[in-house]
Amino acid sequence: MKLRILGRLSVTVNGVDYTPTAPKLRHLLALFMINSNEVVSVDCCIDELWPTDPPKSALSTLQTYTLQLRKILRSIPVSTTSPDATLELRTRHQGYQLVAPRESLDKELFDRLVETAREELGRDNVRRAATLFHSALRLCEEPVLADVRQGPSIAAYRLEIKETRFSVLGERIDADLRLGRHRAVIAELRQLMCAHPMDENIHAQLMVAHYRSGQRAESVMVFHRLRRTLAEDLGLEPSPQTKRLFEAILKTDELPTGEVPDSLSGLRLA
Repeated sequence: MKLRILGRLSVTVNGVDYTPTAPKLRHLLALFMINSNEVVSVDCCIDELWPTDPPKSALSTLQTYTLQLRKILRSIPVSTTSPDATLELRTRHQGYQLVAPRESLDKELFDRLVETAREELGRDNVRRAATLFHSALRLCEEPVLADVRQGPSIAAYRLEIKETRFSVLGERIDADLRLGRHRAVIAELRQLMCAHPMDENIHAQLMVAHYRSGQRAESVMVFHRLRRTLAEDLGLEPSPQTKRLFEAILKTDELPTGEVPDSLSGLRLA
């Protein structure tokens, strides 16, 4: 069983797709799946399906939708090897609970991969950590749940995953830089810089990538672009960390080989 909520919504078992096609059913199933094994109140369901003007028949219509979802879920064959790996929509007091095997959820796998990657970094196993970060990010497509209608809960979930993915992406790039993959990340960082023109960490990573690739002039240009953008849009200067990185790039006479000088190793900005 594979339950997907980090890209297009899907419920597949042995290659067979059991995802409902009706928009409201997909919407409701997505709400239950992002809250798997938690009780979702009736009020939350109604607010999600009809965020602005719920009909008088909202409660009875919701009950109809849940009956239809139950019918779909009951059509999924039970595994003979893992009889507990089933999807079940239960009625709870003033709400519903989708009971789902956590190991089948792509979000659970994503979280485990990221947690393990961070543990490997703590052990200084950078190559293994980078591999795990890459694997986690491959699970998370943008935009998340693009094929599902959006109410307040889905909107909040999309934003949460977007922010989480962006943070993990930064960690993955840090790991790639520590492994000497400087030239390989430059194009990606340039795209990120255009999309996030005031993000200092992205600029710092790109400065380091250019510098370690023998492109000191480009590295300096990245800093000046950041300084100009911050000044024009926010009336601010780059942070002390970014300034120290810039000064280190100006003062260092030779490109590092092997280990990176301490002045250039702190990529994550406070």
